[in-house]
Amino acid sequence: MDTLIQAFVFPGLLYILLWTVGLFWFFRKFMAKLHKRVGPHYNGPAGTYQTLFDFSKLLTKESITPHGVNPYLFSMMPLLALITAMLPAAFIPWTEDYPVVVTSYGLLALVVLIGIEPFLLFLTGFGSENKYSFLGGIRVLAQSISMETAFLLSALSPALLFGTMNLTEIVEQSTWLSFLILFPGFVVYFIALLGLLEQPPFNIPDAEQEIVYGFYTEYSGTNYFLLKMAAFAEFMAVFGTATTLFLGGHYGIFFDGYIFFFVKMLMVAIVMMTIRAATPRITLKQMLSFSWRYLVPISLLNVAWVMVAKVFFFGSI
Repeated sequence: MDTLIQAFVFPGLLYILLWTVGLFWFFRKFMAKLHKRVGPHYNGPAGTYQTLFDFSKLLTKESITPHGVNPYLFSMMPLLALITAMLPAAFIPWTEDYPVVVTSYGLLALVVLIGIEPFLLFLTGFGSENKYSFLGGIRVLAQSISMETAFLLSALSPALLFGTMNLTEIVEQSTWLSFLILFPGFVVYFIALLGLLEQPPFNIPDAEQEIVYGFYTEYSGTNYFLLKMAAFAEFMAVFGTATTLFLGGHYGIFFDGYIFFFVKMLMVAIVMMTIRAATPRITLKQMLSFSWRYLVPISLLNVAWVMVAKVFFFGSI
């Protein structure tokens, strides 16, 4: 019974679906306030009608399979991308009783699962038999390869500091001192996740002015809905990972629990949305230069800083 609840309620399918709908509504509402958009801000109570209409449109539109593509690969990739994006929820310690999967290599599992997602998006573009989709997929692959080095090094900095990859133990050992030591790594992690999530200023793979809509171009209806749901499920994974590694997880000020975990995730989401609303898209060349010339060296310096801090503040290495 517990397994069924975990798989279909929390932190399973129902939770991820509610997260997707809730974040999508909050995303549109927050952006509407910054961009002065009428629909998501005024359409219904707190703009909820706009979200309802958007989801209804996506679920009722016809899913078209273009001529010449492999229909099985074309239809399978959105579902596979969604399943892969949902899997990290099993490893994240939402509360003391949840993580579902407790392992000494939980951090490694999260990094691997998050890193696989861009490759699946590349396959969606590759299997679309469309030059714009293929170019969008190539951009996803180039961007993920350049960003994942910094993402991996910054995500591993808590493991270096605490001497474990067990996510529950990382949360239990987190203190204000560790937060200050890991803060540079958190900044690098956040910048790298913007690249992995294809968020501004790194929304290069789906640049409408250049390649129509990138790897999304040939997808419509339910298949497009699954891809967008996979994207928002991945938001949950990277926000949850950031909260676990750098922000103390479910531990709060006056009491502990999931509510603090959720608030911390929401704070990370608000920062991401503010950057999205305020920054223009950079070019692929600028992204590659920024990543390899600046972000990766800074992430290596952060690893050195964490090791030095561990010796001076924790007395070990």
